[in-house]
Formats: sequence, C-alpha cells, structure tokens
Amino acid sequence: MTGERADHQLDPAEKAGPILRALDARYGRKDRPAGRDPLEALIRGVLSQNTTDANSARAYESLRERFGDWGSLAAAPPARVEAAIRSGGLARQKAATILAIMRRLKERGRYSLDFLRKLDSAEAERRLAAVKGVGIKTARLVLLFALERPVFVVDTHVHRVTRRVGLIPPTATREKAHHLLDALISDGDKYSGHMNIIEHGRRVCHARSPECGACVLRRWCAHSHEETP
Repeated sequence: MTGERADHQLDPAEKAGPILRALDARYGRKDRPAGRDPLEALIRGVLSQNTTDANSARAYESLRERFGDWGSLAAAPPARVEAAIRSGGLARQKAATILAIMRRLKERGRYSLDFLRKLDSAEAERRLAAVKGVGIKTARLVLLFALERPVFVVDTHVHRVTRRVGLIPPTATREKAHHLLDALISDGDKYSGHMNIIEHGRRVCHARSPECGACVLRRWCAHSHEETP
C-alpha cells in the first residue's frame, strides 16, 4: 500500500485544475468576447431564469421588437411586457423584475448600467442584487459577460456537475457554490470554466442518466465512482 489517493479522492483544490484542463481539451478553451451592454446582459439574465436558452433568446428578441428603446419599455404597462416575454415562462414575475429595474434607472436619469463599471465587483453585485428578482446568478452574469469581471457564475448545470465531481460538497446550495467556486477557480479560468462546465452538463453529465462512460472527467468524479460496482 502506497497510501496514494485515487484521482477522485483528491481535494477540490488538487483536482480543479486538471478538471478544467480536461474540459478545455474536450470542448475548446473559451475566450471571453467583448463585453456586452450591461443593461442588455441584465435583462437577458432575468429572462434566462428557469427556462432554456432558446426560449429566453426568443423572449428577449420579442421584447426588443415590441419596445424600440428602453424608455418605451419603462413606460409600458405590465400586461404588455408580460405578453412580449411569454415565450420565456414566468412572464408575470419576470415582467415585474424588468419594470423594477427600469424604475430604478429612471430615478437615476438614464437607462444605463454603465455606472457599474466604476464600482468594484462586490459593490456592483450588491447593487444589482438589490432589485427584487435579481439573484446572485443573474447579477454575476452581468459582471462576467458585460463588465468583464473575474467572477464565477453557477447555473443548474454548473451546480450539478461540480457537486458530482466533488469540487463542492453535495449539500452546497447554489448560492454557497458561487463563493466556493470563486475561491477555488483561478480568475483566468473563470470564463472558460463556466462555459465548458455548462456544455459538459448539457452533453454528458445530464441530471438523469449521465453518460459516465463517455465522460472525460470520470477519473476525478466522486459520483461516477460511487455508481461503479
């Protein structure tokens, strides 16, 4: 007996790097594109909650077609906003959040979130999450994709995959996972890691019946070894 641990028994800090390298090799290293308009990123983030990418994209395009500018959206009655985004699901709840965002920006005198660029990441996140209906994931989507900040974002795929491979404890909530993975994953890996873990969750590590035999992370995966006789 050498006392050496198997790869799936390694501590999270020891296997995070190898896991991310394996995902880069499988799906390609992702380079962050030029930052989006932060207000667009926030509205898209709200619309992405609890639905598919296709449905949220359809809802966003419908919203912009119905309301030609942010001011028109801000002045719209809730029923019209709900009708425009119905394809994304939870239309009443999301319309209320979007209109709350617009009201706050109207009070500032400009329909823009560019002022967030001058704030540090923690304060920008706090300001965004102060709006009812904007949680940590949605706030961090704005920071990662629009403000180009090195923060880690946890969606349902990331939460599932990182628990299974043992980067976070099985009992970690999604909110707790944001902070654990932020500390675990280097700033340079946060964007590509986020994108590739999502892709892996969609292609291989499904919520039901994960394709463990085809998984490039199997050697590090606690879940896979628990399932193996």
